[in-house]
Amino acid sequence: MAPASRSAAPYNSPRLPLASLAFSYFVMGTSTVAMVGTLTAIAGGLHVSQEAVARLIAAFAITFALAAPAIQVFLGHLPRRSLILAGLLLATLGSLLSAFASGYTTMFVARILTALGSAAIGPVASALGAGLVARERQGRALATVFLGMTMASVLSAPLANWFAAIAGWRAMFVAIAVLNALAGLGILTQVHDRSCGQRMSIAALLHVLRQPRIAAAIGVMLLQMAGVFVSYAMVVPILRDHFGLAANLVPAALMSFGVAGIFGNVLARHLSDRWSADRSVAAALIAMASVFTILYIAPKIVSAAFGVMVLWATANDLFMPAQQRRLIELAPEMRSLVLALNSSALYAGMSVGSFVGGRLAAGFGVAALPVGSALFVAAALLALQASRKAEVPVPVQG
Repeated sequence: MAPASRSAAPYNSPRLPLASLAFSYFVMGTSTVAMVGTLTAIAGGLHVSQEAVARLIAAFAITFALAAPAIQVFLGHLPRRSLILAGLLLATLGSLLSAFASGYTTMFVARILTALGSAAIGPVASALGAGLVARERQGRALATVFLGMTMASVLSAPLANWFAAIAGWRAMFVAIAVLNALAGLGILTQVHDRSCGQRMSIAALLHVLRQPRIAAAIGVMLLQMAGVFVSYAMVVPILRDHFGLAANLVPAALMSFGVAGIFGNVLARHLSDRWSADRSVAAALIAMASVFTILYIAPKIVSAAFGVMVLWATANDLFMPAQQRRLIELAPEMRSLVLALNSSALYAGMSVGSFVGGRLAAGFGVAALPVGSALFVAAALLALQASRKAEVPVPVQG
């Protein structure tokens, strides 16, 4: 297999290219999350139930999970910059189609189109960002790029809700389309790296998944995200019913979660120069298991709720860049593919965790959700240990 081509113009200072990639991640996250904040308005506008709109969110997640590795198999040999630009174009078209959707079917097609575009943005942006710097600085670069997703988790849902309330949900989708176009402009003007990924085959994809060390590492992502979403999917009932937060305090608690996530991202960048990716992943998972244990036994008071939310977000955003860096270190010659698989596992984990959380809440109440989360995170720790003990991956051919 031929090596990937080198960057056309080496970067002495990659700050602007990394910032452009981070903004692309932010826009991708906004495209993903905004619908959550406007579910009721969209349901009313399309004259469908809220459950039907929720299925659109699930369709987006499933499409992303399937498309991310498929793009690497069939298009991964193309210049990464071109893939990101194509993804942003598709997401722009999907957002515009969402804005002018006349019915549920059109909206469904629009969300699939947006998901296909997003699947070409996130994993490729991480791979391209890691390639802009020397290996010892990849952890810091990945944390910088992923900061865009962290910011999206903080701002997208509340801003989408606010914007839709003022201008309507259709105008919100137009605004997201504009953001996608601006992100594309940033990539065009600031990212000049024309390097290509590796040409992959389905056999190569299966070969990667048969590598115990890599497969277990991807399992870490799925189990960790499932653990997060067992509780996070029902976080508002937890805050309101378990901790007794008044309705006007719930948005503040959610905002504290987002702000703490930014701190976790900064911490990840700081530790990337001092800790190995393996150590950072292990520390984040142990911290997260502790957080869910605390969430279960914490006194039902407002200050405890805010404290747990801060610790939870910090641990989660320490984990994300470290997990990506560890996968790149396991398969540096295939970073686009393993990062795509990691993104697929992330969205699959969201779906699994949300489903399990709903069943647990229905059967045992929201107080039981942290127990389910802690068990999933403990399983992620076991998967990490299995990945450590497995044989070193065999280089993939073709």
